[in-house]
Amino acid sequence: MNIKIGGVFLALLILVVSAVPVMAQSTPFLINGWVTDSNQNPVNNPSIVITNTNTGEDLVIKTDPDSNYYHALSTSYNVSAGDILNFSVNGDDAPDHTVSEAEISKGGFELNLTVEQTTGLCGDVTGNGVVDTGDVILLSNFVGYYPGMPQYALNSTQQLAGDVTGNGVIDTGDVILLSNFVGYSGYTLNCTY
Repeated sequence: MNIKIGGVFLALLILVVSAVPVMAQSTPFLINGWVTDSNQNPVNNPSIVITNTNTGEDLVIKTDPDSNYYHALSTSYNVSAGDILNFSVNGDDAPDHTVSEAEISKGGFELNLTVEQTTGLCGDVTGNGVVDTGDVILLSNFVGYYPGMPQYALNSTQQLAGDVTGNGVIDTGDVILLSNFVGYSGYTLNCTY
């Protein structure tokens, strides 16, 4: 009798276990690439938003103040084949990307992004439309006091505005010239754009 009850119990247990749906395992999905402007200059510390238009979810983007590289790590739960991803770089829309089955199998894709090069007022490092002591302070923090600190990172537009000597390098010479331009008359800024 115990053997029959044990056999029936085992058969029921097998039925119950086999009826439970098997959940697919989530796998990592990486989206990465490089951001350049229309002249192929790197756009450091880009502000990127990737929105999955099928789910409305915004992916978390990681960037670095000293690099034009970006990456977003998600999972196969959040990104599926056929999903359309909308890319926005520094507030401007970039072309959408449709995720393929091959990219799902591979665990992601690389997409390099290009933005139009924008120029501001020469010396206006803060981007507020005025060349003043705030620009000198931000440029000096970028060059010497706090290099590599995210709050003092300059995007490509700010870097163009900060190269007031026009030599293609942002250094103490730019800080000195900008400081003299703001504080004294007779100085000229030499941005090359």
